[in-house]
Amino acid sequence: MAQNTDDINLTPLELQTLSELDSRQFGFLKLNSPEQTKKKALVVRAIKYLERMLIQAQTEKQRLKADSIKESPEKSKENKDEDNGISIDPKTYCKLGHFHLLLEDYNKAMSAYQKFFSLKSDYYWKDASFLYGLGLVYFHFNAFAW
Repeated sequence: MAQNTDDINLTPLELQTLSELDSRQFGFLKLNSPEQTKKKALVVRAIKYLERMLIQAQTEKQRLKADSIKESPEKSKENKDEDNGISIDPKTYCKLGHFHLLLEDYNKAMSAYQKFFSLKSDYYWKDASFLYGLGLVYFHFNAFAW
């Protein structure tokens, strides 16, 4: 699976461009318009890379967990919430949500934002671009009941 992430190479300039994208560009940056095809292709590549990285990390976590159960079932029951040293930055999910929002893929944006929210439920409210993106997705689904 590692070879799948290796075939997507992003230049420093592309990474800089991606780092500047978030939910605040929604409505201003129309990635589905013909003049934005290069930027849209870049965002799609970034999404593929991030999703593959997340899948690879999850697979590795499951493999390590299975290996630890084989070695010591008693110890693995005691430490079943242990991370095994693999961690994903929750901001990865937030960025993924922004990219999906900019592509107007609201279902995937909601999923990514909810994952970020569940991982950072203590201080998600400090991230204005997350709140704005989540609000736009809720608005899209008419889920703005008070």
